[in-house]
Amino acid sequence: MSEQSDFAEKRRHKRHKVPNSVKAKINDQEVEATLLDVSAGGAALDMQRDVKPDDPIELMIDDVGEISATVSRSLDDGVAVRFMDIDDDEEEMLLADLERIDIDIRNEDF
Repeated sequence: MSEQSDFAEKRRHKRHKVPNSVKAKINDQEVEATLLDVSAGGAALDMQRDVKPDDPIELMIDDVGEISATVSRSLDDGVAVRFMDIDDDEEEMLLADLERIDIDIRNEDF
């Protein structure tokens, strides 16, 4: 089995590709970003801002709401964040929102 498939199998949550706008608040400064993908546990953001692992970040995701997160690592085109303090009910609502957004995107006429 390849390293990549091993890593994918370790994921706890399904990832959704939802090219949604997001506002990120870092150290009281708001910056624009785009979601690359998102799951109930975290997200990948296309964001032009220097951040370090463990930096706190507040995300306002269109069609979802505000979520507290922490930077987990840098990516070639942005950062990966993990959501903080999300309980089971919030996780269920987030998953339902993600599924709805994913379906809406797939059904759009391009």
